[in-house]
Amino acid sequence: MTDNLTQRLADHVRTEGWSDRNAFLVDDDAWTFDRVFDGAARVAGGYRAAGLRPGERVLLALPDSIEMVWCLLGAWQAGLVAVPVNVQMSQEDLTRDIATAEPALAVVDPETAGWLEGADLVPTTHVPPLLKGEPEPGFRGGADDSALALFTSGTTGPPKLCFFRHRDLGSVRGAGSTSGPGTVGLSVSRMYFLGGLSASLFTTLTTGQVSVLSRPRATPAAAVGLMRRHRVTHLFSQPSFLARLLLEPGHADVLGHLRLAICAGEVLSARMREKVVPLLGERLINAYGATEIGGIAIGPPAAYDTPSAVGLPFDGRPVRIVDADGRTRPVGERGELHIHVPFATRGVVRGSLGPRHEADVWHPTGDLASLDEDGVVHVHGRLDDVEVIGGQNVVPGEIEQLLESHPEVLEAAVSAVRRPAGDTSLRAYVVRAPAAGPGPGADPDALAAELVGLAESRLSWYKIPHDLVWLDALPRNGNGKILRRQLRANGGQFV
Repeated sequence: MTDNLTQRLADHVRTEGWSDRNAFLVDDDAWTFDRVFDGAARVAGGYRAAGLRPGERVLLALPDSIEMVWCLLGAWQAGLVAVPVNVQMSQEDLTRDIATAEPALAVVDPETAGWLEGADLVPTTHVPPLLKGEPEPGFRGGADDSALALFTSGTTGPPKLCFFRHRDLGSVRGAGSTSGPGTVGLSVSRMYFLGGLSASLFTTLTTGQVSVLSRPRATPAAAVGLMRRHRVTHLFSQPSFLARLLLEPGHADVLGHLRLAICAGEVLSARMREKVVPLLGERLINAYGATEIGGIAIGPPAAYDTPSAVGLPFDGRPVRIVDADGRTRPVGERGELHIHVPFATRGVVRGSLGPRHEADVWHPTGDLASLDEDGVVHVHGRLDDVEVIGGQNVVPGEIEQLLESHPEVLEAAVSAVRRPAGDTSLRAYVVRAPAAGPGPGADPDALAAELVGLAESRLSWYKIPHDLVWLDALPRNGNGKILRRQLRANGGQFV
């Protein structure tokens, strides 16, 4: 079997006999596996005609679409490094990412990133010109050559670029996978994230599942419509998106049709568990991982009675909890979670620096966690999110979970604020749940007092928010993670 990623996937599809089956559904069009790989070969030929050489980086400023699929697979066939990016970013942020990636070419969708054509940041092209040439007959690169570069989430600083090799991507799913011919998947996480790329592209090409692609970023209302229209059986979503989907008319019907719903990208809150577990039961899976290392732990929330529980570590990936001095902590005690991985990719600040890889390492996740007596991983928050109030360490997640347990709170975030007098105390940023009728929360001041009272009744003094800021939505990156540095820097002015 070849070590080129695209050829490996194409060979697998032919061996399984899926060539004339549908692979992707986009609007009113259905694309078979044969048409997918034909388009990829044409794009690979277009890259070659454009003068790109193996090892160079091609930036894909495209929405989730059949064109994105072709451009990814075509890049790997041509031996290029594909760099998919978020086309919903601001021009400032996308300009920053282009400077970091240092691509030889950008493939641009005129409707979403057309401004790049006149920005003189990088040579640009559209997909149609790439499709006009002769298909590429062969496959270049593979094994230890870089195939993909993804940006880190940027929750703690400027995003960095992580490189992945051909051998690290597209592993064929085993017999235990619930996806396959006859299942229909929808990922609301986009293909510029590893989770979204796996759920939409790799799951389709390795299991034979049909995947629904949405060019616009799916709103909860649009997701309900897509799920109903295409009879979606497998959903991949961030918990915050799922929370909003539950507010949409018709959500019970489309969720009832699901065979599997995977939540990933952020913490599944206690409030969300209370709402979703009764609807989905063990069909709901909580997945926990990181761009640099892939999956860490996975499990069904219905099996655990505490919101901090994620699940058991992935097979072959031992974990341990260590203190600040690197000593292993016993069962039940908190510390930083380390995971032993055969391969880890480190982010770089310039694409020309090339990949930073480590093999057979204990990788520090930066997460505050613990292990219970059954080996289940419990995640309590980010170590870099820990605030110091009155000389005491405070984990915001504990306070956020308490606030979100209130029926009139949709979501909450907590951070430290330096006060005019020079002292530091906590501020809560709260998004209210849609009104369900008259009650004490109808008056924002009364609800704020009620939430502070709830904290006073359950938490130590240094964990009690001094004040609250009402928001329409918490600032999040494209994968749903809260951008706490924006909360701290802007004082909560996101309404």
